[in-house]
Amino acid sequence: MYDVAIIGGGPAGLAAAYNLERAGQKVVLLEETGRLGGRAKTVDIHGEPVNMGAMFVYAGTASHELAVELGVALEPFEPTTFGIHVNGETVVSTDNDDLVERLPLTEESRNELRAFIDRATSEYYANTVDGQLRPSTPGFGEESAQSRICDLPQDVQEILTAAIRGGSVAHPSQLSATYALRYFASYLVKEKKNRVVSLGGMEAIPAALASSLQSTEVRLHHRVETIRQDAEGLWNLKASAEPHLSAPVNQDAGAATETWNATSRHIIMAVPAPRIAGMVQLPEWKSKALEAVQTPGSTELGVVVDISTPELSGMDDWSFIVTAGRLFDVVINSRPGRKDGTAQFVCYGNSAGYIEDANDSASGVLEQWLEEFLKVAPQLRGRILGASIQSWRHCFSLLTPTRAAALPQLQAPVDGTLHFAGDYSSETAGTHGAYAEAKRVTQDILRSVPTATY
Repeated sequence: MYDVAIIGGGPAGLAAAYNLERAGQKVVLLEETGRLGGRAKTVDIHGEPVNMGAMFVYAGTASHELAVELGVALEPFEPTTFGIHVNGETVVSTDNDDLVERLPLTEESRNELRAFIDRATSEYYANTVDGQLRPSTPGFGEESAQSRICDLPQDVQEILTAAIRGGSVAHPSQLSATYALRYFASYLVKEKKNRVVSLGGMEAIPAALASSLQSTEVRLHHRVETIRQDAEGLWNLKASAEPHLSAPVNQDAGAATETWNATSRHIIMAVPAPRIAGMVQLPEWKSKALEAVQTPGSTELGVVVDISTPELSGMDDWSFIVTAGRLFDVVINSRPGRKDGTAQFVCYGNSAGYIEDANDSASGVLEQWLEEFLKVAPQLRGRILGASIQSWRHCFSLLTPTRAAALPQLQAPVDGTLHFAGDYSSETAGTHGAYAEAKRVTQDILRSVPTATY
């Protein structure tokens, strides 16, 4: 018997366990894979921590608060350039007018792109304060980003679609204009106050959460099969466990069994929205709300390069490069201006979606994507120190107006004891949304516990 069972060991699940344990709750956390952290995954490439999922801590969010509380080393993301790769050429500049002028486009397309950039820049500054969206942005929530670009020349649309997909995961038709400002226009204006970099990678935050857990029972390699409520309102869980792999990670190893059963007063569903319906029977209103969530796949390529020669030193300042026409949408350098002769670039393939073979090192997908990267940066051929690729079946939930409308139902618990926490139930998305949801849900649970001290 547990007070709370948490399904999923990603950011939301770990943060919920952290909060609940501090309040004296008896908690079990079940994770079906052999690692914690979910889509906040960091890999070592040539001694560099490179993010292969979530990229940034957003200033002023729950993830930022947690990182500071846990002592995670941070530094601001301070871009000075914006770049575009189109028609086989890559142009990067500190000045957007100079950038547009040098692009291999027709004069009409350059003029239309320049006008769009000017408008987006004005709207960004009108609707943000110190890099944060204003509390109310009239009209933007109901308007899609697609409405802003649909009348532009086709080549300009392709550039902006890649930029928006790379910055937000969503296609412009699926994204509200509000969040196009946050996840795309902030790069365009080279905003320096809204993103923070974890020096140890994004996985450093969930790793710190996990290492702080003392009494929480953390079980890896446990796949939850069914969750059912009994006549007394308690939740009965059944999970399949892999023998010899499934002992609690912070307890003495016991005999592993094929099936694991438990009972809990509360459940927190901290897994991607598409996974939930297969575990528990839900009322129609909750099922309908979950249907409003889109959590598509995504593929990321991480590359560490040697830029120590004088002719490559300018690449140290590359920050965000839109890559129209490539397998991936953008190239991001999360630590521009390091000046140590090395740089890391992450190529976000949100439009590529989930590529199962990418996770097979013998498939050749890594090599294919590296060739695509070298078409964007041909000067780096022979300078690659290491690379890795990761594909996610369910990446971050899209910030669609439909999901925003369903948010009250997404956040509402079932019978007051079956809770939902993740980026899919957050006002934003990504890991910062997941951490915020963990805080909201644990506060809801603890309000029902008279002796809670949290």
